[in-house]
Amino acid sequence: MTIFAIILPLICALAMGSVKNKRSHLTGAMIAFQLITLAVTVAAVFTEDKLTLWQISEKMAVSFAADGLAKIMAPLTSLLWTLSSVFAATYMKHENKEKSFYVFSLLSQSAMLGVIFSQNLISMYFLFEMTTICSMPLVLHNRKKESVAAALNYLFYSVGGAFIALFGVVILHGVSPSLDFIAGGYHMESSPAIPAGIFCIVLGFGAKAGLLPLHAWLPAAHPVAPAPASALLSGLITKSGVVAIIRVLFYVIDANMIRGTWVQSALIILAVATVLMGSILAYSEKEFKKRLAYSSVSQISYVLCGLFVFDASALSGSVLQIIFHAVVKVGLFLCAGALIYLTGKTDVDSYVGAGKKYPIIMWCYTLLSLSLIGIPPFGGFFSKWYIAEGALKALSAPLSYIVPAALLLSALYTAGYLLPISARGFFPGEDVKVKKEKEPIAFIIPLVILAAVALLGGLFTPSAVNAISAFTSNLI
Repeated sequence: MTIFAIILPLICALAMGSVKNKRSHLTGAMIAFQLITLAVTVAAVFTEDKLTLWQISEKMAVSFAADGLAKIMAPLTSLLWTLSSVFAATYMKHENKEKSFYVFSLLSQSAMLGVIFSQNLISMYFLFEMTTICSMPLVLHNRKKESVAAALNYLFYSVGGAFIALFGVVILHGVSPSLDFIAGGYHMESSPAIPAGIFCIVLGFGAKAGLLPLHAWLPAAHPVAPAPASALLSGLITKSGVVAIIRVLFYVIDANMIRGTWVQSALIILAVATVLMGSILAYSEKEFKKRLAYSSVSQISYVLCGLFVFDASALSGSVLQIIFHAVVKVGLFLCAGALIYLTGKTDVDSYVGAGKKYPIIMWCYTLLSLSLIGIPPFGGFFSKWYIAEGALKALSAPLSYIVPAALLLSALYTAGYLLPISARGFFPGEDVKVKKEKEPIAFIIPLVILAAVALLGGLFTPSAVNAISAFTSNLI
């Protein structure tokens, strides 16, 4: 069932090529394909068998299974892909070339699910590269000069990062008894090459997650990509880098091998610097989608901060942050796309009075923003709380204080760059001139669902943490 969940979007992409080039047929087919894929993905997470398609050598294999991480990430990915596709049913009237967008969206989804279900470092690496290749045309969508430059930027950073990671993969291949994923990783004999290899792997895969210094593709790609593509890139495709890092740090090596070493300190410093840099640049950015792109650079590194602490509480916080950031950032990019579609304006100061004309969109934007900031009882609060708690408990000074301080300072910046848009939208002023008067139902449905998940997910977080802790306790 897992392999069927991976190849089904690929089959759907091929089938999309035979659908009549008529908007109603294309959107109907895409939503139907997504609903089927969602159902198959949910069914796949209950499958326990490991499937090995190709045993290349004793350590190299192409194998897939639905383990604990896949059970969290796969349904989340398919659900958010479905909601983005519903939104695209109306939004792509603004962009045209719907068939091309849907085909590459499905191909990207297939590669992303392959990364999630992979159970060997080799198969994951191959599909990680395929995620880049399949999603690059989403950035290139409108074929303009700026889009071509941004797509090449994305390609160079992602492929370059993958080559850096490959150096570390080769080192692990030489010292690890296996490259198959097992919870807690393998105990290996100490070697000076291992820390250097791990650093290269994290830095390389971190390029997809926006980790310094390989983050520049994000603010370049999002302003030119269609809003549904930006939502997928920021909310989900960047998580392929996070998933790859989790697999290496907790499924291939024993975390104790680099706990307390220069590698841990260097990675935490990089992640903290990325958190602060992304927040500061987002605060000063006026273009709406570019502001959200810098925000993603910052917020994804919250996850990385928690991973690099190597503590059970911080790891649980990172998993929560993966979930809530995916939900919230998909929602925020869809809100941005809705406002740009309805008003024709991209500047963050241009939505004065938008709350009067588009109350549902603006309320959803506000609720999602509160979650990203980390205001209780939204889910974003709990993820940051557990990361900070883990850092205070597991790290020594000054890093134990730097991580929580950076998260708090970033939260203040996040409020500073998100909430003024809501304030201008709801408080009196000269109303924005609009191109379209009504909020399309295809915009409202996914946004309301995402805002509700951000709020209700926070209310039920304490119960979810117990399940997540049972999963993460086997990793550290």
